[in-house]
Amino acid sequence: MEQGRIVEDPPKYDRSRPLASIELAYQYKLPNCPGKSSIGLKVTFPPNASTPPHRHAGASVSVLVLEGAVLNKMNNEPTRVFTKGGSFFEAPGCHHRVSDNYSTTESAVILATLVVDTEVVQKGGLAALTVFDEEYRDIQL
Repeated sequence: MEQGRIVEDPPKYDRSRPLASIELAYQYKLPNCPGKSSIGLKVTFPPNASTPPHRHAGASVSVLVLEGAVLNKMNNEPTRVFTKGGSFFEAPGCHHRVSDNYSTTESAVILATLVVDTEVVQKGGLAALTVFDEEYRDIQL
């Protein structure tokens, strides 16, 4: 697993930057883990795109970078750049502080696999999987 190159001075979220778009890649109930589902989300970051700080509804999240490069900061860990083929993991409850496209000219694409309580999606749909920090709850992906 690629750890990602550390970057100093992570940017603060800027509402003027474009947002990422999310597309459902797959969704399966896990027969060996009753009450859990595996959900794949293809996240496309246009050039200079950024996502507000967020958490993932108690999910375990594994991410693979498919194209480009993303800037990532979780909890109080260092800010890192992950490029195509790089991967990272978000534990349940992790605070994803920075989730940006590292490039201002090229798109980036990731595949995020979430293992989450099936009930979360049944009640709130896919939108319930990404919970923005309080000051950004008005933003919709």
